[in-house]
Amino acid sequence: MNRLSPIIKAKLAFGVVITLTMFWYSPANAAWFESTGQAAIHDGNIELARQNATQEAIKQALLFAGASVKSVQKMANGVLQDDDLIIRATGEVNTIELIAEQHMDGIVSVSIRADIFAQQQQCNATDYAKNLVTTWHPLRNKQQAATGGLYKLGHTIPEVLQRSFQSHAQHTALSKIMPFEYTDSDLTSYSEVTMLAKQSGTQYVLLGEISDISVSEIPPAAWQLWDKGTTVRQFGYKVSVYDGFTGAQLWQKQYAINAPWGFDTHSIVDVSSHQLWSSEYGKSIRKVMFDVVSDVDESLGCLPSYGRILQVQNEQLMVNIGSNHGVKSGDELRLFQISQMQDPRGKLHAKFNLHPTRVKIQTVYPDSAVAVSVDGSYLANIQANDFVSLN
Repeated sequence: MNRLSPIIKAKLAFGVVITLTMFWYSPANAAWFESTGQAAIHDGNIELARQNATQEAIKQALLFAGASVKSVQKMANGVLQDDDLIIRATGEVNTIELIAEQHMDGIVSVSIRADIFAQQQQCNATDYAKNLVTTWHPLRNKQQAATGGLYKLGHTIPEVLQRSFQSHAQHTALSKIMPFEYTDSDLTSYSEVTMLAKQSGTQYVLLGEISDISVSEIPPAAWQLWDKGTTVRQFGYKVSVYDGFTGAQLWQKQYAINAPWGFDTHSIVDVSSHQLWSSEYGKSIRKVMFDVVSDVDESLGCLPSYGRILQVQNEQLMVNIGSNHGVKSGDELRLFQISQMQDPRGKLHAKFNLHPTRVKIQTVYPDSAVAVSVDGSYLANIQANDFVSLN
């Protein structure tokens, strides 16, 4: 058994420190992973801190082994029998063992050992990163924002989500945030989505709505008469993803958490401040953003990636994907157009019209690239807003 060094330490966005030590033990992509998660004890709740530390230790071992967060799985052998851990498994967990637990200075440290066997991807995820656009997220009930003055929270959440995409996404990128509010309830036809995608030059449209930021009071226990209780705030969040070319809804999910609201109920809190995003409530929202990124990444990971043609000039094409999306000089792309067709029942379907000529990337920029015909043939009937793909 060969120990790999150095030990890797990573500080997560929501304040949990993980230490990973990896041991290889067999030749077939199988490995033991040891990881230690740490979580602070709040309001004397040791059990919650233990749960958070354990889940973070397991999650980080899986991420380091090539898995991502997604499907609910119960851990065996009494380690996490009462806890749900969200994992998207590109690796299979054979065994998880709890090997140590320490309490020191208000911190619970939990160490686990995981036997992880890497599995092959179920699809070719991915060719190029998929671009998404979003807008400011409206508050469903603006009166709830009065506590703390969080009226502009919907302007800040997309920025937090975009940073989470930049840090954690494998197959997707939140490229644009349009400065206006828009929800799926505003949609009257597919044209609104396709227009939003066309304006932003993206492939997919993500629409979010903040459905609940209400505040409630949890009274103290009967034997804690001196305690004033805890102010708790909800965060309800609905996210929908649409195909920007056809307008079809691809995925939707509702998220809901609550966390202590550690501010005076009469004070105003800056929605862009470190004060908010370093609080327990802010950290909990950031955790939701991480989950959104993971879910969206999985939902779109196996779908093909398209780029849009920005300009056609002198037998050269400028496309809206570049090195930030994985494009490399020499890549060969297929040209196509997308149109809508209606079936006998009146339902619209996408129709892909393939061009006989293939092009190759000649020059690459961060967010765009120049392509020319592979065989030097004339690029007839190609125009701006047509599409390219790697396949």
